[in-house]
Amino acid sequence: MADEPVSSLGGKTPLEYAHTPALDKLARIGRCGSLQTVPDGFYPGSEVAILTILGYEPSSLPAGRGPLEASGLGIPIPEGYTAMRYLTDAGDFNIKELRSRFKDCTFIPIAATKGICIAPSNDVATLAKLSDIAFWSGDSYRTYPPLTSIHHTEDGTPLKTVIIGAVPLLHGIAIEIGADWIKPEHATGTIHTDFKGKGEAAVRALDDYDLVIVHVEACDFASHARDVNGKINSIESIDKHIISPLLEIVTTTESDLAIAVMSDHPSLCESGCHSSGNSPFVYFRQGIDGDNLKRFSEKSVRNGSLASISDIYKL
Repeated sequence: MADEPVSSLGGKTPLEYAHTPALDKLARIGRCGSLQTVPDGFYPGSEVAILTILGYEPSSLPAGRGPLEASGLGIPIPEGYTAMRYLTDAGDFNIKELRSRFKDCTFIPIAATKGICIAPSNDVATLAKLSDIAFWSGDSYRTYPPLTSIHHTEDGTPLKTVIIGAVPLLHGIAIEIGADWIKPEHATGTIHTDFKGKGEAAVRALDDYDLVIVHVEACDFASHARDVNGKINSIESIDKHIISPLLEIVTTTESDLAIAVMSDHPSLCESGCHSSGNSPFVYFRQGIDGDNLKRFSEKSVRNGSLASISDIYKL
């Protein structure tokens, strides 16, 4: 959800422009920060940012999201092969022709103009020279330390974790770090996703899991489409249907529940691209001293008390 000032919004970001009473309450009662989620030298992709937020060191991070998306789609990656994303703007793009030309490659469409390619590593350079299709975010399959090797409950038992989402990347991350996966029936990964369904799934999951991660792709989807209004509406829907019911539980029940909200990386409406800039973060549990900020936004959280991701795990 993080962004930079948008000219059509009078220099405000979509987050600053949106009506977000739950997020703003969190900024008053919780601890905030503007944090670096993409280590130096890495592309600002969700695969890097999310794993960094979850505590994975740079040495564990992938070079591209291809293998994680393939894992989320149930596509095996043979040894010596590279998994990449592909994208084409060609209206007459013919996947059958590409398959016949590169018989050792596997092309799996996930939309009309994009998908996953599993290619022998010696074919990657040839594919990169094609003019009507772009390949990127490639990597060979790698394993990740399970999340339970990084985090555990106070008594040392494994941290039972679930990721609630819709897109293959997050499903792949769940598989590779040893988390369960829930995809609400009408969750889509677009601005038309079922925000309420995700919020309800998160509330139900609190009874069965130590850590519930809710991923929403809508803001990033809108940014890539340069859809400012779609992004504002998505932020407001997240605030109303996901954050608000969870915040109500955390603030009104006597428990050790905590809530954290974070943009994994900025996605910019004016350029349609990701950014390596810092991301706003807020955390609350009962008993902590809040930062008493008036709003939750990219600018306001700079006045918060958190300076790095490691600070999160000291709370």
